Amino acid sequence: MKRKTHQGKIYDKEKTKQKLIKAVGSILVKEGFQNIKVNRIEAVSGVSKKLIYRYFGGLEGLIQDYLEQRDFWNIQIKQMEGGSYDTTTPLEKEEICSILEDDFRFFEKSPEMQKIILWGISEKNKTLKAIANNRERFGKPVFKKADLTFKDTDIDFRAVSGTIVAAIYYLILHGKILGTTVCEIDITKKEGKERYLNTFKKIIELCYAEVEK
Repeated sequence: MKRKTHQGKIYDKEKTKQKLIKAVGSILVKEGFQNIKVNRIEAVSGVSKKLIYRYFGGLEGLIQDYLEQRDFWNIQIKQMEGGSYDTTTPLEKEEICSILEDDFRFFEKSPEMQKIILWGISEKNKTLKAIANNRERFGKPVFKKADLTFKDTDIDFRAVSGTIVAAIYYLILHGKILGTTVCEIDITKKEGKERYLNTFKKIIELCYAEVEK
């Protein structure tokens, strides 16, 4: 009986933590990062603000846990570390195309991730900076493989990848927030999404064409 009670307490704690984390996301999407404050989180979650300090050590700790659970690249890092990612073989074209397309589709469908990126470029915040630095961890094993692929070419694959990732964020945020086209392409429409995805793939294909020369 004692064991069941103990498990129940653990479950209740995790359930309460998730309520607080979910409240952060709700406020971020509906009201903006400026309103992510202890009293507002308490009101939205229905959970006493004392538990923010007890479970997370304060607002910054709660925000950190929220970001770690919602950030696309952090999720990818955990998946990569959970398996056996071989960095001794060259990076295949299909692999990097899949990574970039997954990022595009995740970001396009996630209002929370869109707000996280906007938040990250809108104010200085040590937690957001730490998460941004953590994203770089994802690239290390991928670029280690890319170095094997492009070692005998003049392709700067880090710069190519960074350009595409930046384009993904800008294009989607531009379309979602302003609702206008970019170069006469509407990224909020299926046709527009596919045009940009196909173009990203073409850029990758041109890079790999240098390897095949």
